[in-house]
Amino acid sequence: MSEVLCPGCFHHCLILEGKNGLCRARGTRSGKNVCVNYGRITSLAMDPIEKKPLKHFYPGSWILSAGSYGCNLSCPFCQNSMISMADEFSVS
Repeated sequence: MSEVLCPGCFHHCLILEGKNGLCRARGTRSGKNVCVNYGRITSLAMDPIEKKPLKHFYPGSWILSAGSYGCNLSCPFCQNSMISMADEFSVS
């Protein structure tokens, strides 16, 4: 069984065919390193613009925030762990 080196982050995971790396967002499919969370939205919300790093960009307005699963860190204090630590099988 072949392994593919993932260049996505500093962990440089060696990922077996059909498996995912530590981040859960990159995997090996057909011998290639691919983004397995592409097009998979796990969080969608309207947020005040002040919550984002867009200084002086239409103050008082709202912005659509969209996100997917996957993270290469394992911070014990993560406020988004239900989203970031999900995987392709727990997202419908």
